[in-house]
This record gives sequence, structure tokens and C-alpha cells, in this order.
Amino acid sequence: MRVYTTGLIFTVFAVAFLAVLLAKTWFVLKAFAVLFALMFGYLAFRTFKKAFQKEPEYVIDSQGVTDYTREDTITLPWNDIMKIEMVPNNAVMEIGILANNAMSDKDQQGDALKDNLKNNGNIAFYTIMIDGFNFRRKQFTGIFKELERQGAHYNPQILISEYIDPETKRKMADKREAIQRAQRRQRKMERRQLAGKQPSRWKFW
Repeated sequence: MRVYTTGLIFTVFAVAFLAVLLAKTWFVLKAFAVLFALMFGYLAFRTFKKAFQKEPEYVIDSQGVTDYTREDTITLPWNDIMKIEMVPNNAVMEIGILANNAMSDKDQQGDALKDNLKNNGNIAFYTIMIDGFNFRRKQFTGIFKELERQGAHYNPQILISEYIDPETKRKMADKREAIQRAQRRQRKMERRQLAGKQPSRWKFW
């Protein structure tokens, strides 16, 4: 649904810029309007093309993670995946999947993999980046959770890192400190009871 909405927004912008041609204004402004209309029209075309494609962009299964967004389809087996992380990129989130090897369909190495092998002494590193802009927040989080679940099942050694925004981190730290203070008070009271001392009296207003 989000893909259709984005495509519709791009289409509206393209039509709006084309409407400038009907107005009496400077030629330079009309030229810029045509340029922006073509740009938004192209973005709308790409977005709708992605919406109607039958083949998925990514597949997560027992074989690993398969990237269909490139011409040379690449599958990252779970045993080769080293890290799965959620990272911020400007206003959206991304999921990065880093592997130290890769195999493509029909056992053919893709161009990106061949370049990696050539430049890294026959050791290939391949990264799949899943852009959160193309998915709803709930769907994007579900993708990460599924990667986390299957990654832990097929290769427990995979390093999995989920992004936590600063505000949530602060709240978690405050909660952690409150628990630690309560534990310290509890231990202090237990030591006093063992020493035969009565716990101090607290008053609140």
C-alpha cells in the first residue's frame, strides 16, 4: 500500500509541475518545471513498476537471504552471514546484511562478487541493504525480526544489532538505574538485618 501511495504522490507532483506550462510565466521557470516534472514522472514510473512486479525483492528462507533487486541475483547463505543490523540513514531506517561469501543463481558469480574477490585477495564481502522507505514501519520491523529469528536458528554466531533511538535508550538507562538503586537499598537493608539493626524510618509528604 505504501508503494502505491508513494507512486501517486510522485504522479501528483509531476502533473503539478506540468501545469506550470499553462501559466503565463518566464521561459526559464517553465524549463525548470518540465525538468522537475520529468524527474517526478520517472520516480512514479519506477515506483509503480516495483508495485506490479511479480518477483519479490528479497526472500528469507532456510537457504539464506536472496537479493532479487540486482540483475545478478545473489543468495547469502546463513553460514556466510556475519552481521545483521538496523541502522538509521537520514530520515529512514535500513537493514544491512553483511556476508563474507556469496553465491548466485546457477552457481555463477555476479559482477559485484567478482570485483570483491579480485580486490580482497579471493575473500568476498557482500552487503544487502534493505531500505525502510519502501516498507511500512510494522512491515519493516517484521522483516528484521524474521531475519533475527531465522539467523539465530540457522547460524547462532551471526551478530545481530537492532537500532534503538536515543530517547528509548535514555528511558532504558533510567529504568536500569532505578532497578540498581532498588537492589542496592535491598542489599543494604539485608545487611542491617543480619547485623541486628532496625531499618531506618522513612517519611514522605
